[in-house]
Amino acid sequence: MGPADQRRRSASGARVLLALLVAALNLPPVIERLGTRRVLAMALVFIGAGTLLRAAMPTSFLLIVTTLPIGLGIALGGVVIPIVLKQYFSSRPGAVTGAYTTALSVGIVVIGLTAVPLADALGSWRDAFAVSALPAFVSLPLWLATRIDDHRIEVDEPAPGVPVAAHGLRLNPSRVGVLLGGVFGLQSICFAAVVTWGAAVYEDAGWSPEDAAFAITSLGVLTILASLTVPRLSDRGDRRRWLIAMAAVMAAGLLGMAAAPGEYGLLWMTLFGFGNGALLPLCFALPLDLADAPARVGELTAWMLGIGHGMAALGPLLVGPLRDLTGTFTAGLMVLFALIIVDIGLATRLPRTATA
Repeated sequence: MGPADQRRRSASGARVLLALLVAALNLPPVIERLGTRRVLAMALVFIGAGTLLRAAMPTSFLLIVTTLPIGLGIALGGVVIPIVLKQYFSSRPGAVTGAYTTALSVGIVVIGLTAVPLADALGSWRDAFAVSALPAFVSLPLWLATRIDDHRIEVDEPAPGVPVAAHGLRLNPSRVGVLLGGVFGLQSICFAAVVTWGAAVYEDAGWSPEDAAFAITSLGVLTILASLTVPRLSDRGDRRRWLIAMAAVMAAGLLGMAAAPGEYGLLWMTLFGFGNGALLPLCFALPLDLADAPARVGELTAWMLGIGHGMAALGPLLVGPLRDLTGTFTAGLMVLFALIIVDIGLATRLPRTATA
């Protein structure tokens, strides 16, 4: 895929993420009306049905259109799951968000490893798409069988002068909501950029396409390792310290990729992947730390995911043009390094989280 194709793909991704931003910011009212159990069931139906529809679409335009229910399902799940975690596991948010992120990463790794062999075995990518819908439909009866309380969030009375929608939630984010969105967004910018351009960085440094692809694929495994360890450890004390430390590890990986991607490239990708893999569940745990009620968890999560995913679309768009302008990826990687340093600064501004 050439630079022009990458930019077109990134522009399309930006539009999809903008749609998800609007969707995410309108989801707490849905949970208030229907309850977490029903909404998460809806999310699984949207993801499974959307995936099946993609397998049947005859044109690329319709293929993109059927991405929307999948994105809506992901947005619904992203807001609902932290509310459920706050309801049942508020005493150990790091451990449970780590387990949640690990499950996500395992799914991504499994799909990445099996998609092509499955398409070859079944004879077409459409059949492989159809099979990939099975996990959502298998999860649906398992989720419904849990018989957890169909928790409906209760919205507190807003402070005087605070703009609210008809459902009672803020129309503008709080300071904490903006900070969470910024912390998650800057991390997401860097992750999206490295996933998009990382293989090209290593190929420019002399790696074979196969080795470069392997380095990027390893991000999933590193995320699993980080999710299983760091969030659980962060459940005692101030979680901000772990957030800052893992952002620093991620920054070291970016700096190394910019300075010497060829000789020590795998080391830099390991640092970047482990730091990023730990930051993701740590960010997911923060709304549980900083909110005292499920409604507030949903609100903070919606703003965090909405702002963060909207910012993520900028990552590929930052690196590609700088590569065209300078002839190397160094400038783009240094911009990403600078963004992670800013991310560390934002993390220090978050309220203290005492989880001990």
